[in-house]
Amino acid sequence: MTLLRELALYLTLLLILLFAGSFVLTVNDARHYLQEQLNSHSQDTATSLGIAIASAGAGNVAAMDSMIDAVFDRGYYRQIRFTDMSGNVLVNSEHPVALEGVPDWFVKLVDLEAPEVTSEINSGWVPVGQLLVASHPGYAYRSLWSKVSGDAFLFSIGFIFAMVGLNILLGVVLRPLKRMEHQANRICDRHFEIQPELPKTRDLRRVVQAMNRMAEKLENAFSEKVALTEELRRKSVKDPLTGLLNRKAFKSRMNTVLSEDVGDAGGSLVIIQVRGLEVLNRCHGQKFVDDLLLTISYWIGKTLLPWPEAFSGRRNGSSFTVFVPACNVGEIRKVTELLFKVLVAMEFFSSPEGSNNLHIAAVTHQGRCTPELLLDHGEKQLLEQEVQVKNCWDVTDISGESGYPFMRWSDTQWVEALEEVMSEGLIELYGQPIVGVDGEVAFTEVLARIKLDGEVVSADSFMPVVERHDLYGEFDRAVFFALADFMDDRDDYRTYCLNISPYSLMDDDFYHWLLDALKLRQDLARRLILETAERSLILVGERVAERVDKLAATGCQFSIDHFGVSSQALTFLQMINAHYLKVDGSFARELTSSYENQLYIRTLSMLAESRDIGVLAQGVESEQEWETLKQLGVAGGQGYYLGRPEQL
Repeated sequence: MTLLRELALYLTLLLILLFAGSFVLTVNDARHYLQEQLNSHSQDTATSLGIAIASAGAGNVAAMDSMIDAVFDRGYYRQIRFTDMSGNVLVNSEHPVALEGVPDWFVKLVDLEAPEVTSEINSGWVPVGQLLVASHPGYAYRSLWSKVSGDAFLFSIGFIFAMVGLNILLGVVLRPLKRMEHQANRICDRHFEIQPELPKTRDLRRVVQAMNRMAEKLENAFSEKVALTEELRRKSVKDPLTGLLNRKAFKSRMNTVLSEDVGDAGGSLVIIQVRGLEVLNRCHGQKFVDDLLLTISYWIGKTLLPWPEAFSGRRNGSSFTVFVPACNVGEIRKVTELLFKVLVAMEFFSSPEGSNNLHIAAVTHQGRCTPELLLDHGEKQLLEQEVQVKNCWDVTDISGESGYPFMRWSDTQWVEALEEVMSEGLIELYGQPIVGVDGEVAFTEVLARIKLDGEVVSADSFMPVVERHDLYGEFDRAVFFALADFMDDRDDYRTYCLNISPYSLMDDDFYHWLLDALKLRQDLARRLILETAERSLILVGERVAERVDKLAATGCQFSIDHFGVSSQALTFLQMINAHYLKVDGSFARELTSSYENQLYIRTLSMLAESRDIGVLAQGVESEQEWETLKQLGVAGGQGYYLGRPEQL
């Protein structure tokens, strides 16, 4: 029971006792007063009537009868009787006791006594008879009932007004407690809100001020811990000058993208070589070279914005690398040409001094390959370009017989094929288990695959095309329908994780459709985990947070995929109310020999646990990796070691 209800209950009982006590005392006083009036009335009538009868003479019965009738007809008496000294009744007037307009239960409850007064009548000094006067209680009952009912009505009105006013007063006075409860819950969720409005009650104001100070200190402590963890992560994976991935981190990301479980579509590697940095350092100084490299890294990042799945790094002092997953020859040619045009337009490369300092070699392989294969061919291509006395670029397809035919499709062919798949529902669902540290399957991640040219194609082959052509909303809707039909046909009540593009969540039509669908099917929503990738979630920013909260209110949960790739990843712990974080598979690779990755996962697990968020590891490929991850505090994992995808 809440404090407001307890106080309202106690004060209500107190008011009831006060009103009831006051009411009982008032009724009791009125009863005593009326009882005394009845007694006095009987006594006074007996005395006065006795004197009048004595004056009329002892034998004048007719005069006695007239006087008694005159008094009795007023209606205030139940009986008036005159008897002689022998007990013979000479005059008797009597009314039956009939009470109109007064409930029987009230008569029994109050029980007024009808007094009987006997007076001796004397003629001179000789007694001649006795006079009995009994008052009628009807008028007293009616008077008392009228007073009781009137007072009860007034007391009831007063009690109702008092209760309403009391509840309003308590609600106003205790309103800060509700805000403090909300503030405390938000603090538990690591949202350190401050109450700007202080209550007027001194004690409550002090409590609110203490809560605000606590929230500020916790926010500072949490922010410092997040900043420290991000700084350690940045130093371990980022180039200190440009902020791009360093050589080790870039290769780890490539290994993850081209791994056995997701690398079916292959990818494209772009190597950007800047020649003559040593000469530039001697001639222009270190600052000139640093500014040149910073400008190059800036334009690389800006150019790759239309390809959110791509990532870049600094391989060594004079070369940069870019990797674009599942990219056909036409697409990588577009990327490479755009990079060359942007960079060659820089002041240094467009000058005579830099006219032969920029070489860009792009190598693409459609189908499964290794990072070493792409790097070897890229380096050979750079050596061939160095003999040319000019800035240049080139793209080479090394797929050979292993490439998929559809990877050479034009944009029009891709769009037509994907629209046919979505319209006809030609989507095959596969499921990969997410295993908890106890060895039990926590839920199943749904992997969408389609058929192209008779081949079952995984999502990493066609999802980049879906995103580049703004088909994410239509595709996500088609996958949702396919999964809903599958879940309706199954009665095992398992939980399934469905990937949704953040661009779909920010599309008003898709978002409202999905929200309405989950509201109508809350039985399905409670078995659903919506998931989206961190790298593209950063692009839409805080706008998606409110929509995630509304979707989660339907009963579903939310997960962030490939977490930790961005240097701003930990800020999502404060921005979005996620239920799960899936750490990118690059952290699991070489985990046993990477102290930085171990420190990051352990810290992330501690921070996430404080917000009741489960940390899941992706790319678990060996028993040693899995055991290490469990020791670092993860809640579960996903990978070929724990379970391969199987068709649902």
